[in-house]
Amino acid sequence: MAQDAVVMKFGGSCLRDSGGIKRLVSIVSGQKRCTIVVSAISGVTDSIESEITGRLSESGIESFIKQLTEKHIGLLREVCSGRTLEQYSKDVRKTVGKFGRILYGVYYTGELTQRMKALLMSYGERLSARVVAAALDASGRQARVFDSDTLPLLTAGSYENANGLLGPTRRIAFRKLNAAADRGMVPVVTGFFGVNRDGHVTLLGRNGTDYSASIIAYAMGARNLVIWKDVDGFLTADPSFVKGAKLIEELSYGEASELSYFGANVLHPKAVEPAEEGNTRIRILNIDNPSSTGTLVTSVRKKAVGIVKSVSCLENLAIVRVYVSGGGFQSGTLSYISGFLGRAGVNIISATTSQTCIAFLVLETELGIAVSSLRETVNRGVEKIETEKHVALMCVVGEGLGTTKGIAAKVFTAVSEGGINVGMMSAGASRAAYHFTVKMDVLNSAMNAVHSVFFGD
Repeated sequence: MAQDAVVMKFGGSCLRDSGGIKRLVSIVSGQKRCTIVVSAISGVTDSIESEITGRLSESGIESFIKQLTEKHIGLLREVCSGRTLEQYSKDVRKTVGKFGRILYGVYYTGELTQRMKALLMSYGERLSARVVAAALDASGRQARVFDSDTLPLLTAGSYENANGLLGPTRRIAFRKLNAAADRGMVPVVTGFFGVNRDGHVTLLGRNGTDYSASIIAYAMGARNLVIWKDVDGFLTADPSFVKGAKLIEELSYGEASELSYFGANVLHPKAVEPAEEGNTRIRILNIDNPSSTGTLVTSVRKKAVGIVKSVSCLENLAIVRVYVSGGGFQSGTLSYISGFLGRAGVNIISATTSQTCIAFLVLETELGIAVSSLRETVNRGVEKIETEKHVALMCVVGEGLGTTKGIAAKVFTAVSEGGINVGMMSAGASRAAYHFTVKMDVLNSAMNAVHSVFFGD
């Protein structure tokens, strides 16, 4: 295994302009053996999605292709020159040309399938990888672009939110990437997408480049993965709610996974699994604040003095309460009800059960679909369905939560003293976290109350 290799991921905010790309080059130049995984240039993925899902026209497509070309050629002119500029300008134009032909095909057929959308959405990363490779070449570090579908980074699952196949990806990518690194090259890998066994491009979910990078680190047997962003790392709370939020220096895989899933938008929730499987340490650093040590995520389970390390939240949720007579004693009730939601494509964020009621937490934007999908269950095992809007989920995270007395009492005392009612509660599913719902209009007060108990004002 190439444990001396370092994999670095650079997000779109790091690549927002030529200055960010030059900082990337400076960082990579200090690494002897480094593979990088890149997102699209900031704003490009959103613009592609807006274009392909809007009202297409020949003139509109032509204009968009011109804008996309000019944006990336413009960046190339700022980071390289001469033969390098000529070579990569040709490559960028060729890549945009492929994108354009696919988009015209969508326009002429009038069909935008999930498979076609995934393919089109992958082009932001394809273009940024070529700009970054050009900048590295211009600096004297020879780079080689690896598109994730030809590498390949193998996946399974849906076109929009696929899962990486770790073993199969390693068997092929390990050889290719390490061979390039052995020759002194810097492999530049496209993030955000992979390819299924049928050869079709699949996306790893929005902001999925963290996940891509973690899969690549696993595939290479890398000991270290550095995630470069525009934030210092994980904090004790979302600073938009709690002004006094502090940087967390170290988290376990379990803590990072819980925080990522329950609202801390620092690391993609799926990025932890490949890292944990390969025992890869994740360091999150701020490209705009190089003096910060960031947050280290490892297998080490360290308890903080007050046990709790962070308080996170998910906003704009809704509760669907499904009342079932004697549901607690009927086998298969939960799977029967949740099956309707799953087939409708509704993401169940959390669920709690009692003798007479099963409560599901879903996105408020999916509430209508959820209720509609469950209507046929009424009078077929279900008595009634009730909903509650404008809900938020708070999550308290820390190693030892499940085995330390008095933590829950502190949390709920802080909430109750603020006159805040708690809705759904869940504890025990994870030894590092438990969570509960509050109404959206008191979320700010609840976040500050709980944070104050464990971290002070």
